[in-house]
Amino acid sequence: GLGPMLALELREPTPDAARATTAAALEKGLLLLACGLDGNVIRLLPPLTATDEELERGLTLLEEALDDAGADRA
Repeated sequence: GLGPMLALELREPTPDAARATTAAALEKGLLLLACGLDGNVIRLLPPLTATDEELERGLTLLEEALDDAGADRA
């Protein structure tokens, strides 16, 4: 993607997995936004001032949240 805003689309074309993922991420302290026509897209918008360590931590939390939610990634 161009700039810091990226998104990932989950294979399941319903909002269920995205909702479960965003809820699991919030419990871990990571704020995500579910969006898209089918509600199965998770938008990532890290701050421009984020350090490499903060970005790595955020991606680790995202991966854990996806695993906890049982989300099938495309």
